[in-house]
Amino acid sequence: MAVLTVENIEKAYSGRVVLDGISLQVQKGERVGLVGPNGAGKTTLMKIIAGLEEPDHGSVAIARSADMSYVSQQPRLDPQQTLRHQVELVFEHLRRIERDMEAAAEQLAHHASGPEHDAALERFDTLQTHFQHMGGWDMQRRVDTVLHQLGFKDAEMDLNISALSGGQKSRAQLACMLLESPDLLLLDEPTNHLDMPMLAWLEQTINDMTDAAMLIISHDRYFLDSVATRIIDLRHHQIEEYSGNYSAYMAQRAERRLAQARVYDQQQAYIAKQEEYIRRFSAGQRARQARGRKTLLERFKTETAVSAVRNDKSRMILNLEVQKHSGQEVLRLEGLCKAYGPRVLLNNLEFNLPRGTRLGVVGPNGSGKSTLLNILAGLAPADSGEIHWGHAVSLQYFRQEHQDLTPDNTVMQELHAARPMASPQDIRDIAALFVFSGDTIEKTIGTLSGGEKSRVAMAKLLLKPGNTILLDEPTNHLDMDTCQVVESALESFDGTLIVVSHDRYFLDAVCDQILAVQPGENGRAGWELVKGGYSDYLNHLEDKKKRLAQESRKAARVDKRGEPRRQPAKNAAPPKPHAASRAHAVSPALQRLSIADIEKLIARHESDLRDCEQSFADPAVAGQPARLKAVNEKYERLKVELAQAMAAWEIKSEE
Repeated sequence: MAVLTVENIEKAYSGRVVLDGISLQVQKGERVGLVGPNGAGKTTLMKIIAGLEEPDHGSVAIARSADMSYVSQQPRLDPQQTLRHQVELVFEHLRRIERDMEAAAEQLAHHASGPEHDAALERFDTLQTHFQHMGGWDMQRRVDTVLHQLGFKDAEMDLNISALSGGQKSRAQLACMLLESPDLLLLDEPTNHLDMPMLAWLEQTINDMTDAAMLIISHDRYFLDSVATRIIDLRHHQIEEYSGNYSAYMAQRAERRLAQARVYDQQQAYIAKQEEYIRRFSAGQRARQARGRKTLLERFKTETAVSAVRNDKSRMILNLEVQKHSGQEVLRLEGLCKAYGPRVLLNNLEFNLPRGTRLGVVGPNGSGKSTLLNILAGLAPADSGEIHWGHAVSLQYFRQEHQDLTPDNTVMQELHAARPMASPQDIRDIAALFVFSGDTIEKTIGTLSGGEKSRVAMAKLLLKPGNTILLDEPTNHLDMDTCQVVESALESFDGTLIVVSHDRYFLDAVCDQILAVQPGENGRAGWELVKGGYSDYLNHLEDKKKRLAQESRKAARVDKRGEPRRQPAKNAAPPKPHAASRAHAVSPALQRLSIADIEKLIARHESDLRDCEQSFADPAVAGQPARLKAVNEKYERLKVELAQAMAAWEIKSEE
């Protein structure tokens, strides 16, 4: 069933066509990725579907009774509301029921008996049943769980929206959408401002929303690989549709381009043959046939012939051959430490980088990734430790702030300064790879947006690379095609890279080692170095998790003497005195179990409770009252069973 139907949408601004005859459908349960170069009209199309803009022509139809939620790049939130209250507005229907319950309770207090009392009691009972059925008792838990998963601390939940950063506002808007659990989700760059743990949680949450229809604009190719079931490519005012995720789209697109190129070459050969016939026999005995062929040829050109395949800038490779190589050892760190107050970012960091290494640095927001690059570049001091750069290292640093650009220079001048021997046309061709063409190449740096400055800085770096490059979020503000330009260029780079990035697809394409950093309090920060790209790092984490689980199961069985272990489970409370006096609260069946069996039971109950708590934040559960009620009932039952098991353990441990 189609939840969204778009028919023949057209849109132009000041005569400039943006959308031309766009038609598409999104079915129930589909997760459709909308991709295309910057400025292609993706956000315009999304706003038209959301009803925030009117098309010049065409229509948008949303299935009857379907709820729609739009997560925009510019959050629409009440600046005077607190974060918690803003998100809780999602449950306003439950708040109304709660207020009605309070009113019914007041009526009960006012009428001690009689028909009014009976009517109020019946109303209160009906409202309470409905409130519980809709998950009202777990409303606060669901709000807190989603906000915590999106990186908010308890202290931030009572801040006004006006006090939040742009990234926090985007995450607050995303929390509202997930708790609403609508039938149709319109998501415009939902992964902005999310670190990798948040991204993994969001991907799992979206994949679990099996009944919702989604249209997703995203430059995060790894995200689209994880969640998309279909890709729509919007470029040159029109769309092409592809089945599968982003990787499937790339393979199908390449096949289509190749097939189109073959057909185009065949048709050009046919056209050339017909034109030669027309030229040779336009006069004489075959003139009539020549005129007939000319008419047919003109019709063929206008109605049948395919267009030439447009140049794919992702295939144009900038050659990053290093002019002067460094020594074999590029960098050696010894005991590097950095902290801000009690928060330790880097703790005894030690590794060597040989020439040609491509190191990706990952970790949650605030874990010290950019701080590490600033320390390596000499822009910030370490608290302790040694940094040894190798012989003849020529260092370049791509920073998010881009202070190395001259505000009064034009884009053309800034790029030409990086490669003075290049011709003006070569500079224009390179600028076009980074979405600068026409008049935009003559704009001054000071008038550019943050994203435009980022693209200029990246183009400059690739025009004149050193033998060692530090990159801090290099793909921010780049569209997918331009990301491929950068990736292709870095493939030809034979120097050393150190890259901080949230772009997991980029890390897979570029890096051969991953440094994962984790901050901590009181010196408990950690780090580890893993060979391979980001996917290899994820596999390493999964293997590590399995090993720890196996070790935990072995440790829980028996000690070296083969006797049952008498230590409580990890989260078990310490034994209390007078356990025998609590024996009446424990069932005879529990009392008959061994202490080892009770420990296993406690561990299982704790695990099941954690699963229930995660389910409360799952939109697929929250949006279905029957499932939510079942989970809530299971949660309450497990709490009672855990309490009984803990009491049984206390009794057994004191025998």
